[in-house]
Amino acid sequence: AGESGVAGLAGFRAVAGDPRVRAALRLGAASRILCIGTEGATDPEIYREIVGRDAADVEKEAA
Repeated sequence: AGESGVAGLAGFRAVAGDPRVRAALRLGAASRILCIGTEGATDPEIYREIVGRDAADVEKEAA
């Protein structure tokens, strides 16, 4: 993902570094964290080249 793609991971790292927050969230050695990074078509030309369609067409079909 782009510039904001690391925000979820940064939030987790902040939580993991604070024992009180970890305890409040019940995060321990057996916990599993899933970070999902999503981003739109930031470069429409490259998107079209890779996907073969415009992002707007894909979004309309998905709606």
